[in-house]
Amino acid sequence: MSTEQKVRNRWIVVIGAILIQLALGTIYSWGTLTQFVSPYVSEIEEITVYVFGVGLLSFAITMIFAGKLQQKYGPRNIAILGGILMGGGVILSAFMTTFIGLLITYGIIFGMGIGFAYVCPIASASKWFPDKKGFINGIAVAGFGAGSFVFNYVINALAFNIPILFIVLGIIYLGLIIGGAMTLSNPPDDWKPEGWEPPAPSEKSGISGLEFERKKTLKLPQFWMLWATFILSAMSGLMVIGSFSRFIESYLIVDFVLIGSLAALFNGLGRIAWGKFADTITYKKAMLVMFSIQAILMFIYFSTNDSEIYFLIITCAIYFCFGGNFSLFPTATADLFGSKNLGPNYGIVFTAYGVAGFIGAVGVNLFVSIFGSYLVLFIVMGVMSVGSAILAFAIKPPKQR
Repeated sequence: MSTEQKVRNRWIVVIGAILIQLALGTIYSWGTLTQFVSPYVSEIEEITVYVFGVGLLSFAITMIFAGKLQQKYGPRNIAILGGILMGGGVILSAFMTTFIGLLITYGIIFGMGIGFAYVCPIASASKWFPDKKGFINGIAVAGFGAGSFVFNYVINALAFNIPILFIVLGIIYLGLIIGGAMTLSNPPDDWKPEGWEPPAPSEKSGISGLEFERKKTLKLPQFWMLWATFILSAMSGLMVIGSFSRFIESYLIVDFVLIGSLAALFNGLGRIAWGKFADTITYKKAMLVMFSIQAILMFIYFSTNDSEIYFLIITCAIYFCFGGNFSLFPTATADLFGSKNLGPNYGIVFTAYGVAGFIGAVGVNLFVSIFGSYLVLFIVMGVMSVGSAILAFAIKPPKQR
């Protein structure tokens, strides 16, 4: 196949990426799944939330290795490995009747599968679209945000039989991920779209114009600043995701399946919109705008407890901002440390999400029990979002040593 043909078909990679991410994004369906699974394994939801937390942690830790492996063995092969682990873990969950068993299959193995498959379409699509990095990163991970929109309804339809539910979900995940993986490839070395020239390095835009291998990236202060920014922003969103249902049920009767599904849709849309925004005004300015809006939403969130419509709008807006993390941070990683090593470098940047995810998943109940109020929780989340904006503003592109 000629380079011209490969370029003409580069959008096929994006289609495959969306199929993969639709399956991977079902980790966010845990809020729907847990209400059926918790009684099945004879545990309360406050205990089974650790399955979600361990899944997120396993996901992020596996990303450390996945970025390097996909660079060595190709994105297609590592994505298929991820599909087998994820689908297999879910199918094995059908035979688990204890919390520990579920923690291993739907926590550790399921999370490992997501970790191996997640970085592959991002790394591949970014190489094919250096001219649209933010937008393509957004599309590539939009399915991850929107996946639970679809699968929440599948879970509700099959929840009458938990083993059948897990087996059907596992088979669907296998099909989506392996099918999507077959489209993944990398362009020829030094290939670039016709008529496109890389943007000039600039401190204002945050673009370094340099390539750093992971070993050198880890020694840069810019890496640790970006890592801390990701933790603060993601934790803000995740703690709201983990607490909004318990917060509002004390005040209003709402349709949680509808709200959760719409919020998941906005999560996916946010990934595309903020990615496109980054292409237009640079990732750095997009981050500053997004973190500022997120902070305001956190500070006013407690006031949504007297109106279902108001609550729905603000919740969807928070999910819209939360989704932006997953297009802006890979774009920032590529602009700061280079596109050539995006897979390995973003794999290590993404460990921030694992830290934020575990704390966000298991820390809400502890936090609320200590302070006795969701108001304090949301104010702290707002302060964290402000911290994200300050760090993003302070990051300057590294220089070659």
